[in-house]
Amino acid sequence: MEIMFDLDSYLKELDLFYGSGRIAEVEGYLKKGLKDAASSGDDGAVFGILNELMGYYRGSSRYEECIICMKEAFKMADSMGIVGSLSYGTLLLNGATGYRAAGRYQEAERLYKEAYEVLLRWIPKTDYRMAALHNNLSLLYGETGRLEKAKDELVRAMHIIKEIDGAGAEVAITHTNLGNICFQLKQIQEGTEHMKEAVRRFEAEPDQKDSHYASALAGLGEAYFHSGNLEESIKYYEKALKEIEGTYGENDYYRVTLGNLETVKDLQKRRCSVRIQRISGLDIAREYFTAYGKPMLQNKYREYAERIAAGLVGEGSECLGFDDAYSSDHDYGPGFCLWLEKRDYEAIGAQLSEDYKSLPGEFMGFPARNATDYGQNRVGVFEIGDFYQRLAGCRNAPALESQWLNIPQEALCAATNGEVFVDRLGEFTKRREAFLSCPERVRLKWLAEALGRTAQAGQYNYGRSRLRGDKGAMYFSLSEFIKGAVEIAYLLNNIYMPFYKWRMRGMEAFTCLLELKPALTELMELEPGDASMEERMEAICRMLVKELNRQGISSSRDSFLESQQQEICKIIREMNRK
Repeated sequence: MEIMFDLDSYLKELDLFYGSGRIAEVEGYLKKGLKDAASSGDDGAVFGILNELMGYYRGSSRYEECIICMKEAFKMADSMGIVGSLSYGTLLLNGATGYRAAGRYQEAERLYKEAYEVLLRWIPKTDYRMAALHNNLSLLYGETGRLEKAKDELVRAMHIIKEIDGAGAEVAITHTNLGNICFQLKQIQEGTEHMKEAVRRFEAEPDQKDSHYASALAGLGEAYFHSGNLEESIKYYEKALKEIEGTYGENDYYRVTLGNLETVKDLQKRRCSVRIQRISGLDIAREYFTAYGKPMLQNKYREYAERIAAGLVGEGSECLGFDDAYSSDHDYGPGFCLWLEKRDYEAIGAQLSEDYKSLPGEFMGFPARNATDYGQNRVGVFEIGDFYQRLAGCRNAPALESQWLNIPQEALCAATNGEVFVDRLGEFTKRREAFLSCPERVRLKWLAEALGRTAQAGQYNYGRSRLRGDKGAMYFSLSEFIKGAVEIAYLLNNIYMPFYKWRMRGMEAFTCLLELKPALTELMELEPGDASMEERMEAICRMLVKELNRQGISSSRDSFLESQQQEICKIIREMNRK
């Protein structure tokens, strides 16, 4: 006589394993249950345990085993004659989620859609299982880049579960998922509120916590990271790790969350180092070279040491001397540049690069440089010509005026900023000085072009946009006016204009037009359409004209900048005739 398998009691005991944190014993318990259910001839129990095994393997990131169990469950459903039943709909939902976790999105989407059709035959649209389907479909859309559709599915899920008694955990789960989608959509404030509500609900009902509680904790960690509160971010990421480890062990999600925690801790350490030591990136680079770079060259490359230039030049706020605690979150840390002539680079460049990479990462309490993909190759070993080619688009300063005009001023700034610590050979410095020596006619052509753009934007198009009531056009006109006025000011100061986010800061180095920065700041604080806007722009134009007059570039006092453009064009034509 066959002994009936008691599935209900078996599943209750399984819940105790999860609830008491005995995760390591779950797989063995499920496999034994599967064997016992098969021995008793209870296909329904086998089918149910296969579903549980699918969930366990999915949660443990063992996706191939999850899919094997899924396929076996589908075979059983067919042999049991339950295809199209409510149980079959639940299997479709679980199977789709397994495929989604494994990154097999097409199969997942197909099963989710089939599950939707099957479940609708048996349950109303307001059933909590439909909410689970919307939640999981949202995750699929989110992982395949369809973020707005993902959010829509979650909103549908929330409408359902808010009306269901005793669904506090499901509401918390949906808040968690909504928070994650909001973060991806850069809706940080809304995402933070969802995560806070999710954590509040989970902690109000401790017996309802599941893996989504860890996700909500990690979500709050991300939210506090975005807001700059690194201490709270670390606190919530650490709580999330503890929850994940206790539920599923060190799975993929654990490793991702651990990586996020380490990133935040690294950033906190960098900011603390910058704040406490109050040392600039250039100073760090110089000290790092003195401590490690110089001895390396003298000990291992004595024959070449006198021919190698060292310093820090290029992209990054530290090359401009503008770095602060907030700069340390990316492409920041100990590092310097070594510049070699071509023949020396061909002889020792590869080995010198390896030796550079082997230098200590941490220095003076600063963690190793945290280079992003975009910030790769900002420090290290370079052939001189290649270095300038990457930054300015040419290996040497241009010989032709047309070549100069094709180089953006921001690129010239990057190629000539920073500091050269040592260059006994002088080749790097020679090229650097050549890039700094922009021909006067090139400067005048840039100046004429900037005057024309600034006049068109601020003295012509802004007023016409205001008359039309076109606020968007007013914003764009104002933006172009400010950009143009700043460019003119840099040219009149004979300073290459930096990357846009550093232009206002860079104006602190001006020797003329010192009054321009506060005037522009006041202008930017006004709303487009403000009655004083055009008067203030005109005052800025007068400042620029006054400086043109003082430098002897123009004798005209006309504040209309297109008139000044014409004056400069006359000078250029006269220069061409000589």
